[in-house]
Amino acid sequence: MSTPSIAAAARQSLASDPGVSAWVSASAGSGKTKLLTDRVLRLMLAGTTPSRILCLTFTKAAAAEMAVRLNRELGRWAVADDADLTRELAALLTRPATPAEAAHARTLFAEVLELAGGMRILTIHAFCQTLLRAFPLEAGLPPQFTVLEEADAQALLADAREDVLGQAAGGAALTALAGLVSAERFGGLTHDIARSSGRLEALLAEHGVEELCARLAAALGAAADADAEIVAACAPSDEAALLRAAAILKRGSPKTDVVLGEKLLAFLTTAPEARHVVYADWYNLFITGKHEPRVNFATQKCGADQDSVRTLLKDQAHRLLDHGRRITAAGIVASTRALLLLAEPILKTYAATKALTGRLDFDDLITATRTLLEDPGSAWVLFKLDRGIDHVLLDEAQDSNPAQWGIVRALTAEFFAGEGAAEAARSVFAVGDVKQSIFSFQGADPAGFTANEAYFGAAVRAAGGEFRSVPLDISFRSAPPVLALVDAVFADPVSADGVVPEGPRLRHTANRQGAAGLVELWPLLVVEKPAPPGPWEVREDASAAQAQTTLARALARRIRQMIDHETLPARNDGPGQPRGRRIRPGDILILVRKRNALTRLIIRELKQAGVPVGGLDRIRLAEQIAVMDVLALLDVLLLPGNDLALAALLKSPLVGLNEDALFSLAHQREGSLHAALMAHRGGAGAFAAAAEWLAGWEAAADQATPHALLARLLGADGGRARLLARL
Repeated sequence: MSTPSIAAAARQSLASDPGVSAWVSASAGSGKTKLLTDRVLRLMLAGTTPSRILCLTFTKAAAAEMAVRLNRELGRWAVADDADLTRELAALLTRPATPAEAAHARTLFAEVLELAGGMRILTIHAFCQTLLRAFPLEAGLPPQFTVLEEADAQALLADAREDVLGQAAGGAALTALAGLVSAERFGGLTHDIARSSGRLEALLAEHGVEELCARLAAALGAAADADAEIVAACAPSDEAALLRAAAILKRGSPKTDVVLGEKLLAFLTTAPEARHVVYADWYNLFITGKHEPRVNFATQKCGADQDSVRTLLKDQAHRLLDHGRRITAAGIVASTRALLLLAEPILKTYAATKALTGRLDFDDLITATRTLLEDPGSAWVLFKLDRGIDHVLLDEAQDSNPAQWGIVRALTAEFFAGEGAAEAARSVFAVGDVKQSIFSFQGADPAGFTANEAYFGAAVRAAGGEFRSVPLDISFRSAPPVLALVDAVFADPVSADGVVPEGPRLRHTANRQGAAGLVELWPLLVVEKPAPPGPWEVREDASAAQAQTTLARALARRIRQMIDHETLPARNDGPGQPRGRRIRPGDILILVRKRNALTRLIIRELKQAGVPVGGLDRIRLAEQIAVMDVLALLDVLLLPGNDLALAALLKSPLVGLNEDALFSLAHQREGSLHAALMAHRGGAGAFAAAAEWLAGWEAAADQATPHALLARLLGADGGRARLLARL
């Protein structure tokens, strides 16, 4: 075992110790899921009843992965021979297992299988739903409440938005907002507001829209009257000096000074009462697009007056910048006020609809659970929970928001206080990494990870327990050159700000010491701008698509070159090591930020370059052509008069008619396409065969379940083979 492996195992052993509470900062690839699994296994080996362990994760995939690993390990223990079991337990416990522990390990799999509902490895929302199902009346909810899926919640919110906008048509708030955002962008804003509805509704209830906007204006230094501020900005204090400066500039450089002087003179000769109309041009004369004062206002061709002109215009620029900040702040306040005035009734309508129909969205689950647990009148709920939970484990804790941390604190409040602290060993365990926080994920609060580490550390130590802060920075995933690049990037304070906590610089250690690795830094891709369109020519903006195609093609060519001409670097384990082998397609993994058009272009370009490539690892099942063909059959069985579905079915590999055959069948028909097809029953040819095939399925549809129909279609009927042959 390498030195990094020994160090990683030692730290994971410290963190998985069932007798302590632990807070683990784990970098990517450092074995977080293994650590969580080890912790649960050691808790059960130490005598903890599986039902008294609660594991909270933040995705269903993470919960499923942990459950699979746990069951696989327990199942192996149940059937392993004595030598293998002894070796595995010794590696887990970092000491030889006692005969009693070995015997107990063999029974744990059956014990977990017999648990009603299995181990409590849940997402935070699933836990909240389970708790609220058990105590709906205490939470003020209807006993038979239902939970809205994300798509249903968005549809309900959209209905509420349309209702409110219909009533607000012509109103000042809607008019003000319509000039700032599109309908699509407004839909996104209301969705974002709905996700923070709990905090926003509390603020509105306490302060109201006007007070909130007044506080925002004070914080931003906004102008009380934006129009009056614009008029003031367009009234320079020394117009005579500016007129002299304009005259001096018109004697300077034709390309810069003269142009500036003419613009300055044009503004100063505009009637004062009309200047506010050209405020934007006046502002841009002195301020750059980055909202900074311009640097050079006069060239040397202005002669001895260059410095005085520069000084005068720089002073004017700083004056305008101050006005501009107050005007911009006033615009922010006005748009925020308009948004809140519309969002408030939208949220009320949305909440009223949910309450009327007994439905909760995911945010409601969190809010209702926290309210229930923090309500003094529901103390007996906490008492019952406290009697059933001894150990709480949190995965990806850096993505918790304040409400979720409130739930965890309430659940563990009695762990380290009063009689609860004096009972059997109880613990809190969290693993996360602030660097990996997804800031847009359910209102994640990365600072909460560090703050709650201090909170739980103080609580555990005050109760006489042991609390460990354990860093895991040894990566089992990446090679040294990749990790070295990451550390080098974040050694820069500008890059580290907001990513790496203050203190020691970021350092990663590779477990695969000596493993080969290479980092290539490519230049930015610059796409040439197309020539201007001709008169009356309507051209779509294809610059983005062109850039993506160019990038995908360059990537495919680079990979083709690697496969054809390059080898993996030799390992750095010492002299005499063999040279690396030729690079294979399976050695290459392409990571993308989103599975979008670029991803499909990359796959297409790789195929055209002759590079074997896998498909997307995540697909929308109903959008796949083979699935759509199968669904077309089901649509026809449900509604034979659906001509479009029948046409798609006939052209699919399931039937196999070509375009010309379909046209001859459909053209100049008098009735439905289905009737035209069935008129060929009993005859010969492709149409007769298709009609008999469809009639057989129509007869079977009355007798079989959808699952049985699809199983027969794809299996005995050969549908799967025909689909694959076409693909």
